[in-house]
Amino acid sequence: MLSLVATLLVGATDGGITAFSTPKEAFAHVLALHPQILGVGEYHELKGAPKVPSAIKHFTNEALPMLDGGATSLIVETWMLNGRCGQVEKQAAQAVEKTTKRPKETEDEVTTIMGKAYDLGLKNHTLLINCDDYKSMLDKDGELDAEQSLLLMRRKVEEKATQVRDEEEGGLPGKMLILYGGALHNDLTPTADDAPYTFGQSLQKETRGGYVELDLLVPEYVDTDEELLKFPWFSPALALAKKGKTVLIQPSPGVNVIVFAYSKIKPPRR
Repeated sequence: MLSLVATLLVGATDGGITAFSTPKEAFAHVLALHPQILGVGEYHELKGAPKVPSAIKHFTNEALPMLDGGATSLIVETWMLNGRCGQVEKQAAQAVEKTTKRPKETEDEVTTIMGKAYDLGLKNHTLLINCDDYKSMLDKDGELDAEQSLLLMRRKVEEKATQVRDEEEGGLPGKMLILYGGALHNDLTPTADDAPYTFGQSLQKETRGGYVELDLLVPEYVDTDEELLKFPWFSPALALAKKGKTVLIQPSPGVNVIVFAYSKIKPPRR
């Protein structure tokens, strides 16, 4: 599948954490697992975050070119607005933007990853959201209903993944399917509270173990995240990231977390 895998598995391991010199080496280590479905989840960039390469930019520029024909399809956790659902569509879009607080550049990066995937021969898919779906995303006050929105996204991605498998387009042996979205729905070992919003275990069962989870963390976005700091591997990973290392953590079978190296930010000109 990957012509570079054999030469890139050169990381140094310490206490279950593997440090690499480049993101490409870390990605190669994950891709060497030969997943049928690779569920990629990112911690999104927020407005006001430091201007450093985002997770989706890393994946687009460093992981996709390594596929070498090893993937056939990409499903991105997004959808196109077409205006057919009128005011409820507009309300839902505004509610999502208000709640997620993502910068406008995120939309450009989604377009870029799909363009890159197309150039590499992958078939692109986004989610189809209908008028009833938009209604379900809003509460009685017209604000985003977080629980219903998470349930909807989980269902839509899982349905699309199943469709692609049924059509033998991807997600089968020798036809890797990539799912790209937020770092929740792709979980293989979710908490009891998060389990209803995840498709990892379901797709792992459907593929008979062929599903692999990959979470992408940009340290500048998450290094003060209270939930991540509870994990015993997170602080050591950050320490390595500050030394310019890309860090791969594999806490359980099928679960992979990549923490990218801190970027060097040039001081402003005086």
